[in-house]
Amino acid sequence: MFSKVIAAAVLLSSSFAFAYPTVGDKVSWKGAEDKLDGTSTPLMATKEVTKWDMGTHKWTVKFDMTKGDQTTTEEYMASCLWNPDEWAMLMANCVEKGGTMEDVTVTTGTYNACRMTVTADDGRVIKTWMGDVPFGLIKKEITNVTEGTKTHMELETITPGPTPAPGLE
Repeated sequence: MFSKVIAAAVLLSSSFAFAYPTVGDKVSWKGAEDKLDGTSTPLMATKEVTKWDMGTHKWTVKFDMTKGDQTTTEEYMASCLWNPDEWAMLMANCVEKGGTMEDVTVTTGTYNACRMTVTADDGRVIKTWMGDVPFGLIKKEITNVTEGTKTHMELETITPGPTPAPGLE
C-alpha cells in the first residue's frame, strides 16, 4: 500500500537548460520512512523515459521503487508527461489553487517550486513541491498520524536524455 502511495505521488508526479520530456531522461528521489519508535526505512525511487512511440504518441516510462531491501519495477505508457508548459501553468496558478511559491533546496540545487499541502480522506497530510524538472516532483512529505510515520523524499539526481523531444529536433 505504501509503495503505491509513493508511486502515485511520484507519477504525478530552477530552470533547466534542456528540453524535457525526452527519451533517456532519468530522475531519482531519495528519502526515508521515519517512525515514532525511532526506526527509519530508506526509500529510493527512479523514473526513466525509455521510449517514445511515434505511432501511438505515447511515452514508455520505467519506474523503480525501493523500500528497505525490497524493490519493485514497473513500466507504464503515458500520452503526456510533465513538461515546461505544465510547469508554467502551475506556477501561474499556484497561489490561486491554494499553494505557495517558494524556493526549495535539495541535493541537485535550489528550485523555484509550488508547494501544495493537502489532507487526504484518511488523515494523511501530504506536502508536495513541484517545479521545472523532468517528472515535476522536487520534494514530498507525507505525515501519517494514524500509522505514526513521516515519509520524505527529495530529488537526488537528474540525468537528461540525449534524444531531443518529439517536435523539438
